[in-house]
Amino acid sequence: MTRSFVVFILAFSLVAALRVSAVGYVLPAPFVIEQMLGNLNLPERMKVDQKLLVYPAKEDDRQENQGILKPEDTDLKETEPKSFAQKVYFRRPGAYRSDIDTPEFQQIHISSGSSSITVIDGAVLSETAQWHACYKDLFLFSSRPQLVRHLERLGIDMKVSSLGRFDRELVYVAGARYPDESVPQLWIEKTFFRPIRWIVAPGALPEDPPALEIRYLDWQGIDRTWYPGRIEFYENGRQVRSIAVENMDVNPSVPESFFDISDVSGKYAPSGNEPAGTSGASEEVRRQIEEFKRIYESPTQ
Repeated sequence: MTRSFVVFILAFSLVAALRVSAVGYVLPAPFVIEQMLGNLNLPERMKVDQKLLVYPAKEDDRQENQGILKPEDTDLKETEPKSFAQKVYFRRPGAYRSDIDTPEFQQIHISSGSSSITVIDGAVLSETAQWHACYKDLFLFSSRPQLVRHLERLGIDMKVSSLGRFDRELVYVAGARYPDESVPQLWIEKTFFRPIRWIVAPGALPEDPPALEIRYLDWQGIDRTWYPGRIEFYENGRQVRSIAVENMDVNPSVPESFFDISDVSGKYAPSGNEPAGTSGASEEVRRQIEEFKRIYESPTQ
């Protein structure tokens, strides 16, 4: 080996080292996920009382989905989000339940592994998940391999990671080379390893906002467990719903039957039958139930 070749190798190594120190060392995505799980310190079971806000569709969306509406249609005057008190239950690994109980209707949604079920007013409406429910997935797994495999199934390339910024905060981007937003990706803030942004599906064009996006905000610690105080959902850059956490219980006593899909499906009728207790419902109540069904029957994308 000649002296000049040795000098070349050393010079090349020095330049490479300087380049790494300039941009910062980028941790592999699976290791970032492991750090995230460790810092969140999630319990085996968790109950969250929260308020679900569903924002009204734009006028163009209503015309596309329901036909051209008359100007006097009161739906076009809706500007405030619909608010629902919601209780959600987590059982790691992989089980989740949501309950909404209002004077107009009752809703149960359960997911366990790859199966799910939604019941409204005693009728089984759907056994397929909706994309909004993805938010829970980050809190359902006990180990790095489980969550990494799940995120890969949802389209995130866990062999790719980079450093980026979100609202002036340094983040690890799992699944993409920042600032590329053309593929599914998860953003995790660099200091405390808390997830803050999930691009579930990219926009149709590079300049478009993500088609489906979740943001995790206002993190709070309870019994050394960290959970977002607010979660926001966006479709094509427009906020479509949000979650505001009101209370959280760590390791509450919850019966196993709460998460048993077969047990729940055996108690209720298929959606082809009229839900029990609605035969005397007013037209307004029926309209609200149908709107809620439409919201909760949106398929995963």
